[in-house]
Amino acid sequence: MNSTLQHYFDTIEARLLQSDAIIGCQIMRKAVSPMDGKIRVKASLREGGTLECFEYVIVREDKIQLSKYSYHWQNADGTLKRRWDNAPHYINLPNAPHHIHEASGLVHENMEIPNFFAIIDEIENA
Repeated sequence: MNSTLQHYFDTIEARLLQSDAIIGCQIMRKAVSPMDGKIRVKASLREGGTLECFEYVIVREDKIQLSKYSYHWQNADGTLKRRWDNAPHYINLPNAPHHIHEASGLVHENMEIPNFFAIIDEIENA
């Protein structure tokens, strides 16, 4: 087990429990190996929607590097509010593959690579 990864995932779980925007959550998957790890979370939001998050991270020189991610925020009726991901299907956007899907259907570049904590902050400030 990698202590850097375990600490990172523990911090994610603590943030889920501390957030006023989240009323419940389930860790769907968590896997930690000596060099990388995956976490998948589904959270119920106070406003009625849900947040589904996936991160695949790698440890290099005791630092977490986000390799693959998807953060999917939706309304109570299941419609998309916003999704951040780095799937390589919008390669012509600046800072590809990082992009954001908006509720309107618009897809645009994401110049700052998000992380779990930034997404929770955005939801709390919405």
